[in-house]
Parts: sequence; C-alpha cells; structure tokens
Amino acid sequence: MFGVASALGVASYMSSGRAAVGGASTRARAPAMKWDVDIAPWELDYGLQRSPVRLPDGVEIGDPPQPFEVTDEQRRALYEDGAIVIPGVLNKEWIEYLRDATDWQVEHPHFWSIAGVASGLYDYIQRSVWASNGAFADFMYYSPVASALAGSVGAKELRLATDLLMVNPNKGFKWHQDNQNGPIDSFGEPGANEWTSLRWWVTMDDCPPDHGAPVYLKGSHRNEKVTSEAVFVDLERDGLLAYPELLEFRPRAGDLIVWHARSIHKIDGPKSQDWDESRRRVLGGTVAIDDAKYMAGGRLLFSDMGSHGMEDGDLLNHALFPKLYPCSDPAERAEAAAGRCTRTWEGVTRMWGGLFKSMAEMSSFANVVNLGAADRGRK
Repeated sequence: MFGVASALGVASYMSSGRAAVGGASTRARAPAMKWDVDIAPWELDYGLQRSPVRLPDGVEIGDPPQPFEVTDEQRRALYEDGAIVIPGVLNKEWIEYLRDATDWQVEHPHFWSIAGVASGLYDYIQRSVWASNGAFADFMYYSPVASALAGSVGAKELRLATDLLMVNPNKGFKWHQDNQNGPIDSFGEPGANEWTSLRWWVTMDDCPPDHGAPVYLKGSHRNEKVTSEAVFVDLERDGLLAYPELLEFRPRAGDLIVWHARSIHKIDGPKSQDWDESRRRVLGGTVAIDDAKYMAGGRLLFSDMGSHGMEDGDLLNHALFPKLYPCSDPAERAEAAAGRCTRTWEGVTRMWGGLFKSMAEMSSFANVVNLGAADRGRK
C-alpha cells in the first residue's frame, strides 16, 4: 500500500552510527510526526539496529519457525476468495515482542523511514526493517507467521521478498492492487500458476470499530483485466463490478491477514487523520513460494537495492531475500547480522534504472492515496 514516498530517501544507506551534528545555531527545527517521530537527520540511525527485546520463552536461535496449523476451510477460502484472516497466529508473548520492537523502532527512527514519515501517509513506515533491525529479522525467522503462510498454500519453501512496518495510516488508500512485492513474479497466471507469492499482514492492535479495516473485493484475484503495472483501479472501467461482494476484516491483535497480490482492496484511515490514543501497528510484506525466480524485469523495486549478482531467471537464492520456511539458513542469518543485507550504491543505481519502465506504476500510485478528494468507485 506504500511505494512512492519511500523512493525519496533511498539513495543513502551509508555508515553506521549517527549523522554528523553541526553547531546548534545552524539546526533547523526538527520535523516530527504525531507520535513523536523525530526525523531530524542528526537524530536518525543509519546502520544496524536492534530493539532491546527478548525472544519468547522456549525459542532458540536456529530453531525453525514455531508451528501453526491452518485449516482446510481456511485454505479453501483463500483459494476461492483471494483473502482471509487467520485468527490468533501470535500468542500474547509474540504480540508483546512485536509491539515492543515496533515502539522502540518508532522512538529510534532509521534513515530508511525518513521519506515515508515526512510524507504524512503514516505516523511511521519503513521498508526492509528486517534488514536494519535484528529484532524484526528474528521475528520473521522464529514466529509462527512463516508456518501459517506456508500452511495456507501447502508451500515447501518461503523466502521473504519484501517487508514493511506500518504505524497508523493517516490518509487511507483507495481501491488498488499491490505490486511492490520484490523482484519476483508475484501475480502468477490466473487459473494456471496462480499462487507464486503471498501478501500478508500481522496486526499488533485490535482494529477500531469505525475505520482502519481492510476491505477486499471477494474473488477479484481472478480478474484478468487489471495489468500487473497498475496500482490504482477504477471498478467500472476495469471490469471489477463483476466482484460485488465485499470482505471486510476487523482483525484483532495477533491475527494474520493473507491475500493474493492481485486481490483488489482498500483501507479507510480516520476521518480526522489522527489516531488519537489508539494505534494501528502492522508488520506486512510478501513471501515468494517454492523455487521462486529472481524477476526484476528492469522495474523500480524498493526492496531490491542491495548487491547480489542475480539476473532475471536465476533462482531467488540470496541472503537479501532470506529463507523463512521450513527453516532459516544459518549462513544467510550471519550475512544479515553482519550488516551485509543493506542497500548499496550498486543496488540503488539499479533501482533508479527502472524508473522509466515503472512510470505508469508510479503515476497509478499517485491516484491511490486518499488525500481528501471524493473517492472514485464503491465506498
């Protein structure tokens, strides 16, 4: 649900530690968002971070992800409807772990978040948080999320293609599909090789009663009219009125939402554009399923800004896109822990090289954000 704003601050990844501080008299007022997110350059972290959280009892480094059983009914609903909510994937310990990791991240913003926070679309948003903060990497390696995702489609292997930490969406997002899914074929072919990836959210807070609920067009993952380059969609023009039934999910803390990248959906933010005392903290992303191939296709991809040497058609087999299921890879974990899964000038140059090819996608994204104008299509 987020793309363009993150592009504004991706070119620098640079060294660890704090930015150099000039004299106090030369400092401009530090910009901050409603949840006290201070994005002054001299207050940001630029290198590896680790939220000071402990793994839940019984979880050891190197373990496979904790198990979670998905029912046949849930699998059928995903295949038929294109989106499901799986209740209770995270227990109380994992919820507290992820909340504490997130709250610490918001209090210690990373440079990779600066453009998204400054945009005002969210109180805090950061892509590739797993690569910059070891606590989120451990969550992906060891929590039950990977087991639940694998069980949803009977996957033999899952790799993380992209992730996104999102706190309090303030603008809302109109009807759209997701296509910032990493350098993979995330859409597949309707009716054939349909399930090549999964989109997912895991929620840390109960959804408010009157806003913040994701709404999907049931069965719209089977549509063949919306191109893979599109983000924003027009329900009438794109033939989506053929999917009149809505799926509105109001997840509770610890629930997991899973959907096909082609599923059309929206989310309405608070009318006041302020969550007051409430929170909507979500960790989400895309996983690639079974023998996925690297398929950047020259596109502008915000999760593909590292150095890896892969070319289109190669197996997606690199620490930058870590294996999560059936078990994380110790060599890949070591690469991430050593800070070698970060953005590089080579990767950033490759990413910007895809700007022209992705102009239609970027233009489409500009229409998906609710900036207060009347929403097109069904409310």
